[in-house]
Amino acid sequence: MLLLLLLQAATPAAATAPATPAPVTPWEAHDRTNSDGSASVVAAVTARDGSSRLTVKCDKSAESVVSVQFVSKQQLQDPAADGSYAGKSVGLRFDTGPAISYDWQLRGRVAYNAEPSAVTALTSFLSKAKTVQVETTTASNFAFIATFDGPKTDASIRQVLSACGYTLGEVPPPPPVRKK
Repeated sequence: MLLLLLLQAATPAAATAPATPAPVTPWEAHDRTNSDGSASVVAAVTARDGSSRLTVKCDKSAESVVSVQFVSKQQLQDPAADGSYAGKSVGLRFDTGPAISYDWQLRGRVAYNAEPSAVTALTSFLSKAKTVQVETTTASNFAFIATFDGPKTDASIRQVLSACGYTLGEVPPPPPVRKK
């Protein structure tokens, strides 16, 4: 009997399986806590081929910032010798229209644009599109194209924008100038 108790005590308890995260509905806006403790509101979709993710994000902090982001499984940009990253042209094609290109900031596999007039234009088109195609090049300078389904309604895009004080289709006023 003592041996049985000792064997039970020495046997590790069965590990509890980690909870499976609930599947995220494409373009469903949801709150998120970032690694630095700040809060965000995010709506995103995965490319049809699974190669990347397109996101509209509101980072809520002292100065709230809305960005359109593209995260690829492939390296989009390598850092320069000094560790900096050069901007790169990224085009978004909404349905069958022409590509709308802006210079985006890049960090490895991530491209983002937080310039208010660009975000306003991109989210205005995105909120109505049935299909969105992102066009850029990889770090090896090969063409990269990813196709995404557009949101069913503009509600999630409006929710993300309003979390940062933006209104769909309106360029926000510049932040107030801080006195020195």
